[in-house]
Amino acid sequence: MKKIIILIAILLLLGGGGFAGWWFFLKAPDSEEVVEEIPEIPSAFLEFPPTVIHLIKEGIVTHHVTVKIIMEVAEGEDLINAERWQIRLQNDFMTELHSLYYYRYFTQDGYTSEKITQRLIGVADKVMGKGVVRNVELLVDSITKPSNS
Repeated sequence: MKKIIILIAILLLLGGGGFAGWWFFLKAPDSEEVVEEIPEIPSAFLEFPPTVIHLIKEGIVTHHVTVKIIMEVAEGEDLINAERWQIRLQNDFMTELHSLYYYRYFTQDGYTSEKITQRLIGVADKVMGKGVVRNVELLVDSITKPSNS
């Protein structure tokens, strides 16, 4: 009887050791690995003063469009850098808008479109670095006709 108990104990130890080896070394890892999420930095918004863009058709100013640009960046250092570069960003935005906003382009795609927004984000990426600017929003405040048209 002693021999049978010793034999069962040895088999249990060998079986337990084999199972533990399989569990720790050969078993595929579970797909539910715990991954800590990096906390998302809240957004901050930098608002540029309203600017007038003149629409010209055949050498004559046909409309004055007042636009406001709001740029979204992460709070903290990105916002501080955006405030430092605000004048250059505004100048580059206005240059891009003047190049995009000729009369035919406005009448075909409207005053705000996804193309224009993407171009403004591209301008901001050149100044601030790729991925710093989260979004750029273009708002049209008013559209007026000059008195000479």
